[in-house]
Amino acid sequence: MKKSLTIEELKSRVGKPVFVIDLIYGGKNWRVIKGFRLAGLNTIKFIDCNSIINFENTQLFRFFDTEVSDMELKEILDAEEKENKKTGYETVDEGSFYFYVSNALHKERERYTKNDRVDLTKSTLGNHFSNENLAENIARAERLRYQLRRYAASNGGIPSQKYWQSLESKKNYISYDYVDNKLSIYDRQILKEFGQIYFKNKEACEKAIEIFKDELIWYFTEFEEQLY
Repeated sequence: MKKSLTIEELKSRVGKPVFVIDLIYGGKNWRVIKGFRLAGLNTIKFIDCNSIINFENTQLFRFFDTEVSDMELKEILDAEEKENKKTGYETVDEGSFYFYVSNALHKERERYTKNDRVDLTKSTLGNHFSNENLAENIARAERLRYQLRRYAASNGGIPSQKYWQSLESKKNYISYDYVDNKLSIYDRQILKEFGQIYFKNKEACEKAIEIFKDELIWYFTEFEEQLY
C-alpha cells in the first residue's frame, strides 16, 4: 500500500513533482517543490503556484510520488487511523523488541522471533506488549494484586466457594469513589465480580488499604490498561 511522503522524503524531491491532496477541500494537484523556507518559517513552497504549506499544517495534506485515486486514499487514511490507534498489545515485527511480565512480575524485554515457541506462547497468552511503559504498569498492577491476595488469605481468609453459597455472608472488597476521590470498602453477598479480590474480614480489608494505600491510589487514579 502507498504511504504519504514524509517531510524528509519531500526534501529530497526539490525540483520534482509531487501529487498533493488537500484533505479539507478535496483538491488534488501535481506540484513541483521549490524549497522549504520562506521568511524564516518552515514551509513547503511550490514553483508552479503561490500557495505554501506550513510544516504545522502538513497533517491536513498528503503527498505522493504517483497519482492516488479516491479509493486508494481512503485505504491509506484508514490504515493511518488504525496505525495511530495502537493499544500497546500489538505483536511487534520480526526482530523488534517486545516487552513482557516475567515470573518475578517485573517488566522484561526480548527480541521477537516469529516462529519461536516461547515468543508465540507469550503472544497467545497476552503477555506481549509493544509499549514499554504499558508493560511496566501491567507488571506493577499485577504485583499489587498478588500482594493483596496474599494479605487477604493471611488475614481472615479469602471467601471460599462454599462461603459464597452462604448468601447472608458479606464478602468485602476495595473500591474507589470517583465522586469523593477516596478509597472505600464495599461488600457483596450474591454477586461475585470477575478478577476482584475479596476479604472475609472487613477489618483486614481496612488494614490492607492502610498498607497498600499509595499503590491502590495509583491503581485507581493513574493506571491505564491500554494506550489511548
